[in-house]
Amino acid sequence: MYKKIVVPVMLLLFILQISNLLFANEKTEAKTEVEAGDDVIATVNGEEIFRKELDKLLGVHKRLKQEVTRDVKIDVINQLAGRVLFKQFIEGQDIGVSGGEVQGGLDKVEYMLKSNPEHSDKSLEEYLETQGSNIGKLKDSIRLSLALGKYLHRRVKAAEKISYFKSNIGVFNGEKIRASHILIDTTKSKTAAELETAKQKIEEIKEKIDNGADFAETAREYSACPSAENGGDMDFFQRGSDVHEELVEAAFSMKVGEISEPVKTKDGYHIIKVTDKVEGRDVKYEEVEDVVDWIYMQIKTEALLKRLYEKAEIEITL
Repeated sequence: MYKKIVVPVMLLLFILQISNLLFANEKTEAKTEVEAGDDVIATVNGEEIFRKELDKLLGVHKRLKQEVTRDVKIDVINQLAGRVLFKQFIEGQDIGVSGGEVQGGLDKVEYMLKSNPEHSDKSLEEYLETQGSNIGKLKDSIRLSLALGKYLHRRVKAAEKISYFKSNIGVFNGEKIRASHILIDTTKSKTAAELETAKQKIEEIKEKIDNGADFAETAREYSACPSAENGGDMDFFQRGSDVHEELVEAAFSMKVGEISEPVKTKDGYHIIKVTDKVEGRDVKYEEVEDVVDWIYMQIKTEALLKRLYEKAEIEITL
């Protein structure tokens, strides 16, 4: 029962984000004027996306005091386009979802809402109203998510998931590592010269450390990451976490106490120091089958979305 309900609802959160219904901390901002809200900002295979949909999601960035640049707006529009692509795709499939299945998903979403201390005092209906939504819209999202889950599960064989589990055992066996890092940020670097300057800076920092400078103190002085105040400590993380893949691969290839050469990610140049490591335990596929299923379905979902994007006609008119 757990697997039948939880996996599709997690897919719902991953793919559709339910307009941030479960994790927003405040009411959405006041709606823009009707005329502006009805402006078309993109079309996806002929289906229109309106500015009011963009404004609702941008409100999250604004409440978090994040800068809303044009690149951020384009990223959000692409998220909205992804939702439309999934909806169009599922509508073209012969996949039935019963009212009982939708209710099961709704019950799970309500449970997750009640488990969030920020919103435990509200009913689902009340909370949806504060977000400019309602039960009907949520049911539509759940129905789409469940249909997508069925589509994927029909096409994924157990042998595929077992093979993935064996090839990525480190994701499931509790193996984890603790590391600190120093970051030279390049996210605002626009020229090759600026990138080269950042590269030279990280190399100078590495030389200081090689010559005996304390890693934590050096991180406090030079790192652009918020972890700098803790000496660059990133705490423990596992494979498959939200830590940049390049950093994960580098860290797991190192021994405790070892310091890496500069590592490049989309955020900039990093130096890593491994400070602790927990070895993985023996684990059987059956023990973590639900987790494997969730992760593998994410991968298949992303692959499907990529194919849909490649075939789609998307025009952004922002």
